[in-house]
Amino acid sequence: MAISFTLIKCFISNNILRITILNKKYINSFFLFVLILILNGSNFGENIRSFAVIIDQQTYNKTQDAVKAYAEALNKDGLKTELIVNDWKNPDQVKAEIIKLYNSGVNLEGVVFVGDIPIPMIRNAQHLTSAFKMDEDKYDRFKSSISSDRFYDDFDLQFEFQGQDSNHTLCFYYTLTSESPQKVEREIYSGRIKAPVSDESKYQMISKYLYKAAKTKSEKNKIDNAFVFTGHGYYSESLTAWTDEHVSLREQFPQLFIPGGNLDFLNFNMSREMKEILMIELEQKNLDIAIFHAHGHPEIQYILDYPKAQSIQSNVEEIKRFLRSKVRGAQRRKQDVEQAKNYYKENYNVPDIWMADALSDSSIKADSIYDHSLDIYSEDLDLFSPQAKVVMFDECFNGSFHQENYIAGKYIFGDGNTIVGIANSVNSLQDKWANEFLGLLNYGVRLGNWHKFTNYLESHIIGDPTFKFENIYDADVDNALTDKKDNSNTWNKFLNSSSVPLKCLAIRKLSKLNGQAFSKSLVNYLKTDPSFLVRLEALTRLAELNNDDFREVLLTSVTDPYELIRRKSVELMGKIGKDEYIPIILKTVINDPSNRVSFNGRNALSVMNHDKTIESAKQIVNSMPSFVSKQLLIDNLTGSFERNKNWLYDDILKSILNDSLSLKKRISAVRTLRNYNFIDAVPRLIDILKMENIDAAIKVNIVEALGWFNFFYNKDFIINELEKLLTGNNCTSEMKDEIVQTNSRLIQGANVPITP
Repeated sequence: MAISFTLIKCFISNNILRITILNKKYINSFFLFVLILILNGSNFGENIRSFAVIIDQQTYNKTQDAVKAYAEALNKDGLKTELIVNDWKNPDQVKAEIIKLYNSGVNLEGVVFVGDIPIPMIRNAQHLTSAFKMDEDKYDRFKSSISSDRFYDDFDLQFEFQGQDSNHTLCFYYTLTSESPQKVEREIYSGRIKAPVSDESKYQMISKYLYKAAKTKSEKNKIDNAFVFTGHGYYSESLTAWTDEHVSLREQFPQLFIPGGNLDFLNFNMSREMKEILMIELEQKNLDIAIFHAHGHPEIQYILDYPKAQSIQSNVEEIKRFLRSKVRGAQRRKQDVEQAKNYYKENYNVPDIWMADALSDSSIKADSIYDHSLDIYSEDLDLFSPQAKVVMFDECFNGSFHQENYIAGKYIFGDGNTIVGIANSVNSLQDKWANEFLGLLNYGVRLGNWHKFTNYLESHIIGDPTFKFENIYDADVDNALTDKKDNSNTWNKFLNSSSVPLKCLAIRKLSKLNGQAFSKSLVNYLKTDPSFLVRLEALTRLAELNNDDFREVLLTSVTDPYELIRRKSVELMGKIGKDEYIPIILKTVINDPSNRVSFNGRNALSVMNHDKTIESAKQIVNSMPSFVSKQLLIDNLTGSFERNKNWLYDDILKSILNDSLSLKKRISAVRTLRNYNFIDAVPRLIDILKMENIDAAIKVNIVEALGWFNFFYNKDFIINELEKLLTGNNCTSEMKDEIVQTNSRLIQGANVPITP
């Protein structure tokens, strides 16, 4: 049995480096002794903070010198280093060591997982992600689980072990228990240094990276050069959303907007050569931060869409390319290829010859080359060297560290100077606040301490989480976040600062400390503060309180000058579902200049009371000036509302109750309500739960679906009705677990309030 013990303790300049080897046969006493003696020159204050490097034995054996260099650099950078080495068998073993270390009084602030550290694959916790909602029963569990290190860095979350993957042996499956907290609130931060390959070359890659990360610790690098890119299809391609990000980033990085600083804003529409432009931008020697807002894949950053056709022939060519992709997709999914062809021939009257060569080698190769010219692929990282110290991948799947060749790994392990990638292991919501608190990096805040504010299961730091930029101001924010996190005096001082990042941070901290007592102050900030980001932070904290002040202030925040505030306001109105919001949202849909705000407004109205929405739409449009095409607009609006009404009553609810349908189809109808929180469905779902002739599996899925109504204005009705069912004679153990979890979700509120 592996036994944890401390081999040597050596006091050097008031610092202790503890090396824990959990497998005695691998101890190299001489190496460890030399390593400890080398770590000198530290200047720690009274509040010494520590950091743990957790590494597997094989990787440690192959990378000892690089680990030593990295540990020495951490030590000199102000972090007492805890090196923990083992032949790790499962995530529980790793987590136990982290918690043991945390409780030992060493003031542990974070960890990094180096090499082949077991990967937790989380299930039954999709409400802790920003967007992931894959059917866990329908799809393979490797595909339908979330690789997440929140298993390690949030100690309160409770999981039940479900087994190890037989093919991907580093992956271990866990379900979130019903008794667990239903929100992420981390005790420490974490990062992953995992090579994007599985062969022996991974050890050389890790060594090279650790030396690079160690070297960076001795460099002073302030943020003075960055770029932001927005890809096709993002934010509904709203130019209003794109231009407003200029203002929000100016509030966070003012030094980039004066001589000596630079922040480039790039949009996919600017050039058909955007892929090459981005590769050139990324190779700037002095680049600090690169931010990508785009769609993604584990191995691809989607940059460009197909070009808009400028002639009849180019239109034909694009249609042919589309049809070929559909035929290949049918073959890939093992569907009938001829049936796929016939569908397009019969429905769109296209000639067979347009699809004839879809499966030919030459056609496949030509289309592949064309597609590769549009986007950045993992293999492209072998052709150029990104220089940005930090790359934010606001994209789906780019941080899928449980898969080989994941693109965030290619960035940090490449020949460039990238130290950190912030990336998602599964898909990610477009409408989240990706840049929240990013301006704190100007204050020398470590990436890990900043990332603790990003509490999604899927979001990870790929690389060294202790990396930080030079502090260009006087405030010691990193120390405040670790040693004064509950000190109201500190946060009140920051609240009065002229710095937008500090004021936003203070609002968050004081809201957490004071709760409902801080509500009126939040309303005041939202209504009066000149800063876009201060107002957005106030809205976020009010959403977290989810009180009457919050529900009332949405009536004014929906017209805020900041597009993202308007966008989130209409979305939250739809989640709350109050009838008084309907005319307000309708006017926003009709008048707002942002495509994305209008899009979110339509989505909000689609789940609200349809009859009142249709009636209100007619009244509002008919009151408009005579030159407006009123009937056309009425038909456009009410037609979609009628379709949603019919979908709810004639399809979803009827399918749930239709015992002639398969159980699978009836459950699928229930699961629709996870994405579409129809307000009028709630009382009907409660009624169905009370019916004795409804299959238990359907009831369990209904209870789970009700957990997504966490902003519903009458969610107490759901909680009370579920409590009654909990004490009933026919409540199965599975049903009880689901009720406990759903009610906990409703009571605790959304994991991240700005992405309900």
